[in-house]
Amino acid sequence: MKNNSNYSQVPSRFDTEDEIFIICMSETEEFPQYITNFNDIVGRYDNRLISLDYKNLSLDSVRQRLNGDLINIEHHSFINSRLMRRDYQYSVILHSNSGKYVHPFIFYTGALPIKKVDYLNDLMFFNPNWFITKEVEGNIRLNNILYKINENIKLNVFDCFDLIWIPKFNTNMEFEECILKCINLLKDIPMDYKLRLIVEKSYSLWLGKSVLDENELEKARMCFTMSELKLRPFEEQFRYAMMDNRFRRGIDIGKRQGADETEKKLIPALLKFKSPEEISKDYDIPLERVLKYVEKSK
Repeated sequence: MKNNSNYSQVPSRFDTEDEIFIICMSETEEFPQYITNFNDIVGRYDNRLISLDYKNLSLDSVRQRLNGDLINIEHHSFINSRLMRRDYQYSVILHSNSGKYVHPFIFYTGALPIKKVDYLNDLMFFNPNWFITKEVEGNIRLNNILYKINENIKLNVFDCFDLIWIPKFNTNMEFEECILKCINLLKDIPMDYKLRLIVEKSYSLWLGKSVLDENELEKARMCFTMSELKLRPFEEQFRYAMMDNRFRRGIDIGKRQGADETEKKLIPALLKFKSPEEISKDYDIPLERVLKYVEKSK
């Protein structure tokens, strides 16, 4: 029987912050410099054949410096020993197969505090470089953007990265409040066409992730200056962000419902793609509740 639930269309793994990270990495050359502060990055490094262990991953986060060194940048919206050791393993494999020095970086958009060094044993440990968004003073970055708006100074690409990630920086605003404030600035911000498209695509995802009120949602979308034709290819990701947003807050698509009712629709669909442990971790649902649906499906 065909499942017509909107939740059956949620991809097996959708992370709004990861999608925005990919936009910045894939559509600009400067984002690695923004993260690392290295000004001698010459381009991508072809790492497709580094290891069969990674053949199914989109490994487009490796860059090369002028001196031949490699930079590997990973994004995480939460961190644990398993992820740290995966990053460590890939950096070791990258070095072993390329013979090049590897600078590991983690672009971290999650909550604090975190453990920055992972000790594998008494002799081995992983101590990557970090860009931690919550350690960036967002109010200072926002004031710089407001100054440029008032003086009609065109934003450069690094200003645009600040604008995109301000909702995850340390500010005196709530997450949703910060997103709506930045969206309301879009029409007044002087910036190049290409950068505007990147910023507006990113804020389309922030909007889908954070704003529940339908009136606020429509009002905010009116602030985007790009044509619907330009943003249309991005609508699917926007809908995924909205679905993920509504589930996380216990609200079904189109109407407010309790979290229990929402779980009944989404958990069985997610079990086709994820383990119970992954669902519990990704959606902050007690594992025993997820396992009940596993028992029901037997």
